[in-house]
Amino acid sequence: MTVEPISDIQIDETKLSNTDSASMSLRRRGFYYCLGSSLCYTLTFFLVRCLAERVNPDWILCVRESVGVLIALPVVLFLTIRRKFVWPSLKVIAALLLAGFFCEFLGARLRIWSYAVLGLVLANPLIQISTILETLLLGAILLRERVSFKKIAAFVVLSVAIISVAFSHTGMEPLLEDSFLTTHIGWGIALALLTGLGHTLFYLIMRKISKKESVNADSAVPLSLSLFLICLVGAVTGGGFFLAKEGGKAFAAIPANCWVLVLVSGVGVTAGFLLLNLGLRYASAAKVTMIAVSQLVLLTLLGRFVLHEPTNIFVWLGLGLACIGIFLTIDLD
Repeated sequence: MTVEPISDIQIDETKLSNTDSASMSLRRRGFYYCLGSSLCYTLTFFLVRCLAERVNPDWILCVRESVGVLIALPVVLFLTIRRKFVWPSLKVIAALLLAGFFCEFLGARLRIWSYAVLGLVLANPLIQISTILETLLLGAILLRERVSFKKIAAFVVLSVAIISVAFSHTGMEPLLEDSFLTTHIGWGIALALLTGLGHTLFYLIMRKISKKESVNADSAVPLSLSLFLICLVGAVTGGGFFLAKEGGKAFAAIPANCWVLVLVSGVGVTAGFLLLNLGLRYASAAKVTMIAVSQLVLLTLLGRFVLHEPTNIFVWLGLGLACIGIFLTIDLD
């Protein structure tokens, strides 16, 4: 009679060990998806920075997001015709459109403008820290995401890293001598902070409707549909603003090399978006924003060595801390 309880305990411990191992596997799966997304977005943002001072940012958004629409639409139609496409509820579709508004109108559109005003070295850190702060707080309140000691430690390290980069002497002298919203840099900072808010709301909505507890669990959001609807919002809003300001003839006046760069950027956005949405299925919204700080490291390096933007010791200290903070996020949640 004493053997059976011991056997039961051993079986339970084995199941618990397998559950812990599967949970860690999911956490790492989400980390790698998000890291791959950051690499794709880094290419995209770098190309956007190269274009931002040459062409209208609304044109960039319109054409870039149209690439995602043209890639996703045939997939949606093909799967629908073959009756292999599971359409989500109208509530989920409405949530996708709302996420698209926050991602594309407040996020992507204002990011392009802030890059044009501030450059990569200053704009991207401000966007990152506002996004992490807002997602960490709102994720805990709205999605009840657990705020663990390790998550707080990663947040502190990443915050110090981002602040070190953002509030170095790079480009900040005019702001210190004038009022906040009456300077060239002041408007750029306002744009960067609003960009962070847009991305935060996008992350929270997508995490809410696409979260998966296991590899085989169903998701309410087909990847192709989310790509199509969200990119469609960006293409329509960007195109609408561009046409209202420049007119249809302005499309023909865009140089050929700008078209090439923005189309490549569109492919990068599509790949990054798909990987990001896969990551949001397995990682909390706060963790996703922390992993995205890897863009800070890559974009700052590109800004320094390719675009010759100024840096100093505080920038390099911040990049080192950012690498440590990203490492801490691997097994978060």
